[in-house]
Amino acid sequence: MGVKDYRGRRSVFVGVCLAGVALLSQCGQAPPAPTPRLAPLQPNRSSALAEAMREVDAELVQLRDAFLEEQADWAGAQLTAHDFNALMPTDSSMLVEGFQALAIAYQKRVLDFNAAPSADAYSAVVTGCVSCHQKACPGPLERIAKRVLP
Repeated sequence: MGVKDYRGRRSVFVGVCLAGVALLSQCGQAPPAPTPRLAPLQPNRSSALAEAMREVDAELVQLRDAFLEEQADWAGAQLTAHDFNALMPTDSSMLVEGFQALAIAYQKRVLDFNAAPSADAYSAVVTGCVSCHQKACPGPLERIAKRVLP
């Protein structure tokens, strides 16, 4: 074996050792933190019923804000009259006994509001939301409570 062969093997050996030391020096260190990701606003898949309820919520927010911030007149205010009984829910757990009657009562409250918009008619619609969600799907109750007029 010549001197050149020995030096070549020695430099490979030193290179491998340095790479090993570099890898070992990183042991026990946490990997770099990933960029935080936010959960989606609506984590569950959306059903037709859920989408309609989100639309109702957006309309209620808009009406409440307009009335409170601008002391707007209720004249001309309208809500979309969804037929919740005709819409597919996210899952069958929402189809509790009494859901159909509550959906019909809610729709009547919306039609009453549309016929004669007022603070009382708005409050009746929100109360309809609370009544149904107490029985069928309690998750949004805290959100619905924020739609109540002072």
